[in-house]
Amino acid sequence: MPNDEFRILVDQYSARVLNIAVRILGDADKAQDVHQEVFLAIWKRWHKYDGRTNWDAYLYRATVRKAIELARRSRNEQSLGQQPENATNADAPDGPLRTSELQQKLARCLAKLPKRQAEVFVLSRMEGLKAEKIAELLGCSQRTTRVHLHRAVKRLARELHEYLAD
Repeated sequence: MPNDEFRILVDQYSARVLNIAVRILGDADKAQDVHQEVFLAIWKRWHKYDGRTNWDAYLYRATVRKAIELARRSRNEQSLGQQPENATNADAPDGPLRTSELQQKLARCLAKLPKRQAEVFVLSRMEGLKAEKIAELLGCSQRTTRVHLHRAVKRLARELHEYLAD
């Protein structure tokens, strides 16, 4: 019976978890890794959950955290100067390439943010949630949510200034 309940959970939330991870990481393969890690962690603790678990909130938080964690690990592994920076070549037809580069740069920048700022930014700007819902999901006040978002946006604007329109 627990296998059937878990399978239903995976079927119901799988696409959502994967989409959140792709938006954060900008890489489908890494997003798939996050997807697997999130559901594996749930499976390992399946016996501890009761029928009152708010899966929407839990999976948002778990996915955001795992994606940021993976971005941090990737950043640390690439800290030897292998990461591409500011590829502004005027000769290149750079539409999709530049978008992919921006997503990767954003993932690296999110990995540098404090955990709560990164979570709030992802939930607000990438998932489109309002401060009230984010506060509920993260267990903090709306004011705290807005402060975290403001600080995250300011820091990301500094880090991503070459991508922002003048």
